[in-house]
Amino acid sequence: MSGLGITILLVFASINPPAVLSTMNRAVEGRLNPRVALVAFLAGAALLLAATFAADAFLDALDLEPETFRISAGIVMAVTGAAFILFGPLSYPVEPGRKGALFPFAFPLLASPAAFAAVLTRSADKGEPQAVLAVLLVTAAVAAGVFALSGRSAPVVGALARLIGAVLVFRAVSLVIDGIRAV
Repeated sequence: MSGLGITILLVFASINPPAVLSTMNRAVEGRLNPRVALVAFLAGAALLLAATFAADAFLDALDLEPETFRISAGIVMAVTGAAFILFGPLSYPVEPGRKGALFPFAFPLLASPAAFAAVLTRSADKGEPQAVLAVLLVTAAVAAGVFALSGRSAPVVGALARLIGAVLVFRAVSLVIDGIRAV
């Protein structure tokens, strides 16, 4: 798999679209407003893009090398993936309208701590273009998918969220091992 493919997979698994869908379906009655999905996409993507472009400055401020941060990011992502495996999708109360688009849809569902760790480590390692493309593709696809599937019963969503949590753990362990080898 190419570097871009791994970046997209890492951002996808960090966001965990079935978990986002499940959380939003539990909290919102009926179909999601398209403006809510658009605002969530714009806000979530903006937060992750800001992290992408600030990755080098962030690591410099913490006096961390990309290899060392790779270990830390892998731990954050592994814990997040393990939480999805053990507990399934999370629940958040959702405010009606645009407030709900910002919390929890944009943050912490689209721009989750694991997604921040993923874009920070990938942009520090592989450069911003890959991370920017991955962020835009994945957040747009997730926001559109949640809008399209909102209000529909999907019994397999919890199982898919757990499966993607396992993928996140596998990729996170790989990051930790790569970081340890590089140090």
